[in-house]
Amino acid sequence: MSKTPTTAVARKSKRRAVVSAVTGPVAFMHADDIGKLVVPGSKRTGARLQPNYSTQEDGVDTVKVLMATDTVIAFEAFRPRGAIDTAHQHPDHHSMVYQKQGRTRMRIGDETFVVEAGDSYFHPMGVVHQHEALEDSIRIETKIYPKGGAIRSWNRLVGG
Repeated sequence: MSKTPTTAVARKSKRRAVVSAVTGPVAFMHADDIGKLVVPGSKRTGARLQPNYSTQEDGVDTVKVLMATDTVIAFEAFRPRGAIDTAHQHPDHHSMVYQKQGRTRMRIGDETFVVEAGDSYFHPMGVVHQHEALEDSIRIETKIYPKGGAIRSWNRLVGG
C-alpha cells in the first residue's frame, strides 16, 4: 500500500512548519540557516557566548547553534581548559548533553560528576548546575522548552 502524493506532501509540510516557525534571528545561528530543515553546521563557526547570569565572566563558551525551533535549541559549545561558569539554573528548560571531546567536572544539584568524551548527562529545569572544563572540551547540548518560547528565551539568555 503506497501513500498518495497528497498525504506525503501534507506530512512534509507539517514537518517544515515546525522548523520554519522560527522566522526571527536566533543568537549565534547563521542567518541563512533560520527556518531550514537541514543546517550545514560543518560550514559554520562559533561565537563567544556571555549568558545573562554571568557577572564575573567574559563568556566561557564559544557556541554554534545547530538547530532551533520554538521548543528545542541544539548547539555545540567549546570550553577551554580551566574555564568555569557561574552556578546557575534555568526556570524554563531542561538540558540533555553529549560530551563530544575532553573532560568536564559537572555539578548537578548536590552531586558532582566527571564527564568524559562519549558520556551524556541531563540537568532538569530549575536545578542548579555548573561546568568546569578539566580539558579543552566540546559538548553538544539540546535545550528542551516544554512550554515553547525557546527562541525568545535563548536570545534573552545570550543577548541575541
